[in-house]
Amino acid sequence: MINLRQYSHFIAVLESASLLEASRKLNISQPALSKSIGALESYYDVALFRRLPRGVRPTAFALTLEPHARRLLHDEAESRAEMAAVASGSSGTVSIGVGAAFVQIASDTIRDLDREVPNVQFKVITDHAHNLRQALLANRIEFYLGMANNERFDPAFDVELLFADAFVGICSPQHPFAGQVVPPEKCHDGEWIVPDLEEPGRAALDAFFLSSLKRKPQVKVTTNADHLIRQFLSGTRYLSIAPESSMAMPGFRDFGQFRLQGFDFRREVGIVRRAGHISTPLGRRFSQMLSTALKP
Repeated sequence: MINLRQYSHFIAVLESASLLEASRKLNISQPALSKSIGALESYYDVALFRRLPRGVRPTAFALTLEPHARRLLHDEAESRAEMAAVASGSSGTVSIGVGAAFVQIASDTIRDLDREVPNVQFKVITDHAHNLRQALLANRIEFYLGMANNERFDPAFDVELLFADAFVGICSPQHPFAGQVVPPEKCHDGEWIVPDLEEPGRAALDAFFLSSLKRKPQVKVTTNADHLIRQFLSGTRYLSIAPESSMAMPGFRDFGQFRLQGFDFRREVGIVRRAGHISTPLGRRFSQMLSTALKP
């Protein structure tokens, strides 16, 4: 079985043109070095050196093997250096998922970590909780920042809870509901723009209307894209829901808000990992920075 040590022995003999001199540089006995070179020659079934009265001379086979041996040794040294850099947190890739509401805080944190560790690279997926969960399970990301209502009680995940906030109704600022507390029966004929069925906010809204009106809301548009929700709400009578803290974001500031009476669903936001997952040093540092920025 050939190993990298034998290639390093080969290069030492090649550079020294002497088994004796190479054995001194390597701090091993000459017989042990001869045995190591002999193992390489047996492996390739060629003679690598011609033994001379004073030293050795490389054969054409040795000169052919030389660039391959040097490349193998270089790659091994590079791999160790890169592994050490990753272990120390001075280099590597951070692969994360980010809920649509947290793009700005993630962008700011990426900028800060890039200043702290210039060699870091980032892979970022932006989506809603359900799709981020799938990306996490598929090992496409190390963790995600977003809604964690379902994941908190799922043994497949570890969740660091950061904060919770309520959902509010959103509408065009000209809508009669703007600024009001609206009982569910007044929403009977409303048309809603809502997230996918898999999203906890959508499930909670459906459950609320089923319990209070015995029917689900009238869904006009189903989308997880915040920019589409804002576009469809502008100048229309459509209704939607959003986390309260999202209303401070630039895209939502110009919309009207209302309280849906009796709807007390709260979004729980956290950093979500696969259960038992061991983060890289850079991943841990990035999640610590996010946690510090988001915890009250």
